[in-house]
Formats: sequence, C-alpha cells, structure tokens
Amino acid sequence: MNRTEIIKLKEANCKNCYRCIRHCPVKSIAFRNEQAEIISKSCILCGQCLLECPQNAKYINSERDTIQTCIARGEKLYVSLAPSFTAAFPGISVAQMSQALKQLGFAHVEETAIGAERVTREYESLIEDGSMPNIIATACPSTVLLIERHFPDLIPFLAPVVSPMVAHARMMREIYGPRIKIVFIGPCIAKKHETIDPGNGSAVFAAMTFEQLADWFAEVQIDLSTCPEDESQRMIHNTLPRFYPVPGGIIRNLNQTTRRKYTCSVVDGVDRCQEILETLREGQLHHHFLELNACAGSCLGGPALKSFKRGFLPSRQTIVDHVLQKPVHAAPLTEGTKVRLDRTFHDLSDHSAQPDESQIREILIAMGKSSQEHELNCGTCGYPSCRDKAVAVAQGKANIHMCLPYFRERAESMSNLVIENTPNAILVLDENYRIREFNPAASRILKLQLAESVGQPVITVLPGDCLELFNEDKHGTFNKVAYPDINLVVEQNLIPVADRSMFILILKDITREERAREKSTKVRSETVDIAQSVILKQMRVAQEIASLLGETTAETKVALNQLKRSILYEMGDELDG
Repeated sequence: MNRTEIIKLKEANCKNCYRCIRHCPVKSIAFRNEQAEIISKSCILCGQCLLECPQNAKYINSERDTIQTCIARGEKLYVSLAPSFTAAFPGISVAQMSQALKQLGFAHVEETAIGAERVTREYESLIEDGSMPNIIATACPSTVLLIERHFPDLIPFLAPVVSPMVAHARMMREIYGPRIKIVFIGPCIAKKHETIDPGNGSAVFAAMTFEQLADWFAEVQIDLSTCPEDESQRMIHNTLPRFYPVPGGIIRNLNQTTRRKYTCSVVDGVDRCQEILETLREGQLHHHFLELNACAGSCLGGPALKSFKRGFLPSRQTIVDHVLQKPVHAAPLTEGTKVRLDRTFHDLSDHSAQPDESQIREILIAMGKSSQEHELNCGTCGYPSCRDKAVAVAQGKANIHMCLPYFRERAESMSNLVIENTPNAILVLDENYRIREFNPAASRILKLQLAESVGQPVITVLPGDCLELFNEDKHGTFNKVAYPDINLVVEQNLIPVADRSMFILILKDITREERAREKSTKVRSETVDIAQSVILKQMRVAQEIASLLGETTAETKVALNQLKRSILYEMGDELDG
C-alpha cells in the first residue's frame, strides 16, 4: 500500500461535476482523462474534496490492514487518542474507549492532550523569548502544509514545535521504549501525512480516523455503550489541553500573563487562513500569535467527524464536559515527561515554470475569451477566474472544455447551425399546439411567414390529418401523412418536451419521393397491361396459325390419297394388259 496516497479516487464514480475543484482552496485537483486527480505535491489534505463530492468518488486511504498485521504478529501498538473522540462517540469515557481498543488488540491507550500540554509550554517559551516577529501555531498539519506548499516565504513565522500528536508519541517512546509503535486516532486526514513527514522523525507509526475506527468496531460487533471501563486506565490530571480541538483552544491553554506579550488571534477555515497569510505576506501584522485552523470549527470540523453529524455546538459541549471531568485514577506515566519537541520546516512549493502571457492569451482565445468582456469569471469550472483556468490548462491540470459557458455557447451554436440548415421542417409548439417558432425549412415547405404564423394553431398550416398529431400513441414516432390541400406528403413526428408544456414538430418532406413512387407504380401498371394485351394477341395468332395448318394438312391428305389411287389404278391396267 502506498502510504503517500492519502486521498484516493473511485474512478467510476467521478461524474465530471468539477465540484471538488470549486471547493479546493488551493486548486490541487487536476482533471485528466475525464477524471478528477489529486495533485499530491500541492494538496494540503484539508478534506474539502471529500466532503463536497456528491458521488462519494473519493475516500481516505486506510492503514487498518497494516495495523492488524502488526497486532497479529504480537507487536505492541499504543494509541494516542485525540480529545475530540468525545464528539464522535458522545457519552463514552476514556476508560471505555481504552477497553474497546484493547479488545481490538491494542496494548495501551492515552490521550493526545498529554502532548498538547507540553506543546503549550513550548509556545509560551517562544512568546516569552519575543524574538519571532509573528508566531504561527503548528498544531494543525493542514495549516503547516498550506504554508510549506503555498506560502513558503512565511515559514520563518512557523513555531519550530511539533504537533501534540508527535509530542505525545515522543513522550510515550521515552517512557515505554523506542520499539513501541504508536497509532494516532483522530478526526484529521492530514495527520496521516504527519506520520510520514521526515521532520517528525517517524515518531508515529500510523494514523486512523474516527470513521475508520467506528467501521472497525461495527465489523467486530463492539458496542461502546455496553463496553466496561478499563480498570487499569490512568487519567490525565491537567485536563485543560482537552480544549485543543475547539477554536481558540491553544490560546486558552496559554498562561494569561504570557499571552499578553503578543496579540493572540484565532482563525479557522482555509479561506480565512489564506487571507491572514496574505496579510502577513504584505507585512501588515506585527507581534501576533496566530492560531490557524484549516477546518472551520477547528478539529471539531475535521473531515473525519462530519459523517457523525453531531453539529458544532453539541460537539463543543462534549469537549467542555470532558475538560470538567475530575481525575479519579493516577496520572499516566507520560504526563509531564520532558522530551525534545523542536522541528524544522521546508519549502515544498511548486517551482516549475509558469506559463507566460502569450501562452495564457492563446488558451483564453481557444476558450472563446478573445477579449476581457468574454471573461465571465463565473467559477463553474472550479477556478475563480478565466485567467486562473487558462493557467491551469497550461499546467496540464485542466482542459479547455471544462468552461461551461464556452461549452454551452459551442453546443448552442452547433445546435442552431444544424436547425438552420436541416432540410426538415421544425416547428416549436406550445401546450395548446400553437406555433411559437419555426426554422427556414418550415418556412419554405409550408410557405410560412414569421409575422403571420407565430401564435397560430398548427392546424391552420397543416389541415386535415394534422389532428392525428394529438394522438398520444403516435408521439415520438415518425408517421407518414398526406396533406392534399397543400400538395404535401410528409413523415412527421411530434415530440413532447418540458413536461408537455412544449412540443417539437418535425416534418420530413417526402412529397417528391411519393410522387415518383406513384408515377413508377402507374408506369408498372401500364406495362403490365400492355404485356397482358400482347400475350393475348400472341395466343390468338398461334391459335389461327394452328387452325390454318390443320385445314391445309387435311386437304393435302385428300389430294395425296387421290394421287395414290390414281397411280394404283393405272398400274393395274398395265398389268392386265
């Protein structure tokens, strides 16, 4: 399994709607071979494409098979459980969750909040030091990817501190040994990238989402509501870090005196984060501590929490209740453990050559955008402007035909071209069979004048058998009809559209063919009559000849008999003599 391929695509499900492209905040989705394709090198794993796809064409790669293989081999797998689990599994305690996870084969369970507490202390140290002109918290991996891949010039503002997940993993490995394997379970897709990010030192073996865990529980029929509590489970004593999944949760954990040294601000949602980063890029912010969360609602809006449909306020209340729980057991051994939590960041932006102005202009013209007035910037293709779309085409991320206005204009132009030039008469009728429009062929064949014919009942131009049109049994099929009053024979088809509020009448003029066929039929009939007459005459001649031959033969016989007798008589006389 390729662990770098975090968001995967069910190719058969992609329906070319471009919705994922429209909602991707960093446009890291290409459209190739009629399929959406995640561009891994620019994706920030915010999960918006997953949430917005109406066909469920995208899904999160699962490492469950790898985890189960390790468990089957007898390896010890430890769980770092995100505090937002209470939003996914409300009413379930840490001890119950620990017991359920141990039934799956995990060896030990702790809360990621243990690592969050240590990360908070690192942030406080940076604030106290005051040397950084601005500090961006690095707890959200999507935000870190956003800066590394799209705002690399702002990397110096990133707090050089690992996330709570990595911090907790390092603390567990310090206490329980470096050979243990740690699995993070939470609401975030980007955590999967953190497990393979070299900057984190491979502290975490694998990451699962709450959705994937819920599916696992369901398959092995573990009911959390009836699951007993793990009696050996220890409870953290500093519960305030459980606020980390809530917007402002990091700042809430900072010492009140310390945080006054910087202006502390909370921003959630990728679009708003990008606005703040642009402001930072322009040098408009100084001495700010920024808690940036890619998901609207922070971790409670994580893509792997949306399917639980708890709602933000109920989810937030579960966090508050979790924070207020008083510990009744001893603290975990890892709580308060000091380890190195520093990390570095790298410029991961795309440095490939950008298209020049002539290339962009050439593509815009090919898209039918020959002037600025034609650049509608409607966004239906997924890009904010026609120019952005042209750049994407040049980069091989999009194709020209993704432009809906262009495609529609081209289709309408082609349709109009066909209708205008078809030899068949086409009339558009309203629900009462009155003429609304007709093409040039209809005007020629039926001798229609625009001003006089529009609004008139169709029976005024097609008298007689036109009433057959109203027979629903004949709708949608071609029927041959003759209109002798106007010397016309046609194959006609009445097609109802728009819930029978409109009809399209198509008439194929076959008058010439019918006249030719009738003439051919008449010629064949006359030929048959002539042939029959000749045959009769021939028969009469044959009979007359036969009659004449019969008379002549009889006369000849009589003459020959007389000649024979005469000769015999003469011969008899000679013998007698």
